[in-house]
Amino acid sequence: MKVELENLFSIDESSQEQVIKVYNRYGICIGAPEIRKKNLKASFNPIFTLNENITYEHVAALYKSLERELGIVSIGERFYFDFSESEYEQAPLFTLNSTGNSPDMFIEDRGTLFSISTYCQHCGLLEKEQLSPLVIDTTKMRDRHLVHVSGYWVASQELVTLMKRENIRGYDLLEVIHQGPEEGKQQVFQIIPTQVLPECSTERVKLYFATEQPPCRCGLSGVINGPDSYKYENLTNLTGDIFFSAEWSHDGRYLYRKTLFSRKFRELVIKNNISREVKGEKDTNFGPMDWLFDPVLLK
Repeated sequence: MKVELENLFSIDESSQEQVIKVYNRYGICIGAPEIRKKNLKASFNPIFTLNENITYEHVAALYKSLERELGIVSIGERFYFDFSESEYEQAPLFTLNSTGNSPDMFIEDRGTLFSISTYCQHCGLLEKEQLSPLVIDTTKMRDRHLVHVSGYWVASQELVTLMKRENIRGYDLLEVIHQGPEEGKQQVFQIIPTQVLPECSTERVKLYFATEQPPCRCGLSGVINGPDSYKYENLTNLTGDIFFSAEWSHDGRYLYRKTLFSRKFRELVIKNNISREVKGEKDTNFGPMDWLFDPVLLK
């Protein structure tokens, strides 16, 4: 698995050569920027691999040089995780990160009851407990088979029927309450895993954004977790196809537990033409209806 970092920032065209020299000084080769003719701005969008020679500590020092020498203080950052073919082939489980490269995969909650408590006094992350069925406008599902609602997965009747037919195991279903127009409403179901995975390996990659505040002491806010990683022996006796992670994730405000799916579930989705096979966010197959499964890593 490779970790790639993307930068994005704009400067005056006259400074582009100095920017390239600073990156080169830190061992990072970047191409010529895109020039915006309207305002003569140079847009840099380099993507480079982090490794033992170019660590994130090098990148943090690079940012300081850009600020000190050229006054560049606003740099966008994005991490990508690039998996090998063997990692896809060997993974028994996959993290479902998206069911479409589109905002339509997210549906707004419309009145689900939760109890809310503060998880961390320092960063303000909140923990919530679901007290009622999810409430959404089910007409927003349209022809989607799985959507994300406030940290939970909601499945269409067609997907649920397929899961039962193919003997997908390890979950309960809770029918969602419809609130919205009667025309076009659907019967849809929240998927609730019935098993929790062992804790991730301590070797799991953990990153942060040098351009933002340092990570919170709670270990969640400000931390970018790499792919889910497990010791091989901890997964050998698993049964079923759908699991909660042991670790918390968050959406910037609320905590939730990620749902992981078996290889069998991923193959079912591809075989039945619900999604094309997608391998990474930069895959050209990753369209508005395609599902992005990342393999778990075995240690």
